[in-house]
Amino acid sequence: MPATPSSQRGTAGSAQNYSRLISTFGPGTTEVTDQAPFVAADVLDKVGVLCMLAIVTGIGAAVVSLPTGVLVIAFLAAFGFSIAGLLRPAKAHLFAPLYALSVGVALGGISKFYANGRGSVVPLAIIGTAAIFLAVLVAYRTGLVRVGTRFIQVTVITGFGVLAMGLAVWLGIPLPGTSSGSGSFVILFVAYLVFGVMGLFVDFNFAYMAEKAGVSKDGEWFAALSIMTSLVLIYLSLLRILGRR
Repeated sequence: MPATPSSQRGTAGSAQNYSRLISTFGPGTTEVTDQAPFVAADVLDKVGVLCMLAIVTGIGAAVVSLPTGVLVIAFLAAFGFSIAGLLRPAKAHLFAPLYALSVGVALGGISKFYANGRGSVVPLAIIGTAAIFLAVLVAYRTGLVRVGTRFIQVTVITGFGVLAMGLAVWLGIPLPGTSSGSGSFVILFVAYLVFGVMGLFVDFNFAYMAEKAGVSKDGEWFAALSIMTSLVLIYLSLLRILGRR
């Protein structure tokens, strides 16, 4: 099977992730020649499973009212599981559910904090995240937005820019045009939201290009984990923008 043109390689964050999945799951690797093929539609099913795991643990964390320290540990664990899953695609089927469970605990506590300030924030953030997910999927599948090398490069550069902005704000440096730390954080999370949406486009392209490349079905968990991390970023950004806390 001919290699996918580099200009069409969607990735979880860069072309390196796409190459990592191809080298891990095929085509052409002896370990996967008899396995079922990668199906992009099945990736969305796995995303649904991960979302349900996160919702269940999130509701539990909100009801129990876990201490802040536990929430911080859960968030750090989720970060570790996501990095591990993206760096080790062959183990993504293990790390993806662990990520969903741990990030669900963290999101449950964070959501309760925002719900105590404004009760409508959490439902609006959930609806907004779902709407963005569907809008991005439709825009990508209909060709309204095309993801090529330039789009991926801009997404990666945006990610570094957002990271730099975040470090500046957390260090107490206000962003231009803002008169308070709160205003800086709102602008920062708007930037996070934009980056999350761009990342979601790249994730979808990654999944559909992997399907065309003929990788094995095991790679679906890797793609699902990538999409899930983008959705979490979008949800957190919406919480912060709508909640202003």
